[in-house]
Amino acid sequence: MPLGDSRPVLVTGGTGFVGSHLVELLLEKGYSVTCLVRDLRQLRWLEGKEVRLLQGDCTQSESLGAAVQGVSQIFHCAGLTKAKHPRDYYTVNHLGTKNLLEACARHNPGLEKFILVSSQAAAGPSLDGRPVGVGDTPHPVSDYGRSKLFAEEEVLVCQDRFPVVIIRPTSVYGPRDADVFELFRWASRGLTVEMTGGDRYLNLCYVEDLTAALLLSAGQETKSGSVYFVAENKAYSWADFRKLLLSTGGVTARTIKLPYRAAWLLGLVSEIGSLFSARPALANRQKVREAAQRYWLCDVGKIENDLCFRAEYPLQKGLELTWKWYRKNNWL
Repeated sequence: MPLGDSRPVLVTGGTGFVGSHLVELLLEKGYSVTCLVRDLRQLRWLEGKEVRLLQGDCTQSESLGAAVQGVSQIFHCAGLTKAKHPRDYYTVNHLGTKNLLEACARHNPGLEKFILVSSQAAAGPSLDGRPVGVGDTPHPVSDYGRSKLFAEEEVLVCQDRFPVVIIRPTSVYGPRDADVFELFRWASRGLTVEMTGGDRYLNLCYVEDLTAALLLSAGQETKSGSVYFVAENKAYSWADFRKLLLSTGGVTARTIKLPYRAAWLLGLVSEIGSLFSARPALANRQKVREAAQRYWLCDVGKIENDLCFRAEYPLQKGLELTWKWYRKNNWL
């Protein structure tokens, strides 16, 4: 079906949380969108959308040539945020990105821009409370973060072949998210969890701010190899987040305080349980290690200066919209 006269773009991970929101924004702006989909029977949020669908998998090199041919830009959103085995992060996040880049070099050397959705986890936490900048040496604390960093390195290898941009969002939340959703679910049941050892601080990113940043990175001139953190330009303590989570949801909850070792053991139990399930554990020991860090803070000055990006969804507004969506769609 003809989708208009705009130059076509490819989105990987379009059936997922971030990718599906990006697809909707691209369609709204008149882009012609192709989506690489692993299973055409499970379109999820793409169902009924006017997109071109191609079956393929970033871990299978032979399936990528047709997808990258003829597109002007690629938004690489596909990736694993949780896995049953650490090696799966590297297979999908690292090698999947490498395969896609090699397909671009072989089948679309004139590509106008390749945009990687990476993660703050690739940079790692702040060690001293100072927001991490794009020029700081990365020190990820999990296999997820390391796999994303390796993906970034593959992208930078190609920066002289075609223009590339790396986007590092902080913790992303919003409608359709199934990870941060667990905090909403437990809060709605009257329970929140806090790790002992002092308060923790973080930047957060509402999903529509992230997609807006991706669109800006595609539409504006950027130096090849540019890296941008994306988040609301405000740090929140975990206590602030918990308070806003409860007030925007109109719920009350008691807080369970867990020492790190207890949380670690719960993560281990969750991992063991996942061995008997088709799904990976949401709370595992590596996620606990990430959550235990005192400062997940980043400097968004570069994207504000280069692309004039400003987050439009402060935490309170984003939480309100997210509660509303979960309830409307019977997630809660």
